[in-house]
Amino acid sequence: MKEIKDFIYLDMEKVSSLYSQISGGIVQSVEASSTSSENSKNLRNYDFKIFKHEAGGTETESQAIKEVRVSHHDVYNELESELFEKGYAAEIGVDVTREAVESGNATKIFESALCIKVEGHVVLEDYERITRIAHNYEDIVGFINNSIKSNLTETPELKELIEKVDVIKEDIKKMKNGAAKTKKKSELLDFENTLNTVFSSREIGKVDNWIIDGLKTWVRVFLPDVFNVRVYPFEDLEIFHVMSNVKRKFFLDDNTESVHYLFGSKPTIKVTMLGVITSIPKKDGDSFEPMKEFEDKDLDEDGNESQSFENGFRGVFRGFDGLEEMIRTCRYPRIMVQPIAIYRAIKPNKALQRTSR
Repeated sequence: MKEIKDFIYLDMEKVSSLYSQISGGIVQSVEASSTSSENSKNLRNYDFKIFKHEAGGTETESQAIKEVRVSHHDVYNELESELFEKGYAAEIGVDVTREAVESGNATKIFESALCIKVEGHVVLEDYERITRIAHNYEDIVGFINNSIKSNLTETPELKELIEKVDVIKEDIKKMKNGAAKTKKKSELLDFENTLNTVFSSREIGKVDNWIIDGLKTWVRVFLPDVFNVRVYPFEDLEIFHVMSNVKRKFFLDDNTESVHYLFGSKPTIKVTMLGVITSIPKKDGDSFEPMKEFEDKDLDEDGNESQSFENGFRGVFRGFDGLEEMIRTCRYPRIMVQPIAIYRAIKPNKALQRTSR
């Protein structure tokens, strides 16, 4: 066995589509048949006083046991192999070097490939999750800060300071108005300021409500149910990475909160992603201008009313192009893919192999 793939994400709909085009069909399942034999004795006992004899026959029944094995992972492995063998896929770090990315030559390779395979550090950006956190941010921060304050008050240093504050307060109550009481109040204020400074230095800072509300609105309008996965193949070249938007239903663990808990938003292990290329930003920007068809026409002339309306209506979409770029954040030299699979590939380690326990 070359390696084991621990699949985190697998889009079998896309696997089936691509595999059927390459192979002419797709295997739904692998059936393995085995035969088990069972001896059933049909015995009759005869007692002839002299000897005891068992007579009769032995009937053998054969039963076919059919196993139906889920072959999704096998089909994926075949698909990945076929994509490379037939020239439909390129691998970053093998077919696409760091030098090719830095020089801009990688763009030509991306344009001639259907799929890209990439291994590296990964970042998970679940906008649905961050919206839920933002919605409860004030309560969460309040709870954490109260916990911090409670723990601090149990330290010997602060206990002593709090006791001094309590003593000063009692002294002030007993004192008559005058210079001595004013001085004592000033002393109390200094101690309380010291306490507040200690607490504030350890607390989590609050975020203005307009920021929280704006974040929730932005995600609700522009990024509903978006879950970005970014893979960084090269150390110290963070400007280049492969972006993707995953669908929650294709995670092998259907509870994405479990995925976040197990791996974290910035996992410490490297993963591999294979995806269909969907966007290749150019260094000099996009030269395609779909609205040019209206530039050579006098839209104010009689008879061009429908074209004038079309120009205005479609222009609304083009007016949001800049905003969409801000939302998608897919810019040169990054590329975007529709992920087929995300997994951790592990090759056998001979040092860990055991023949017996």
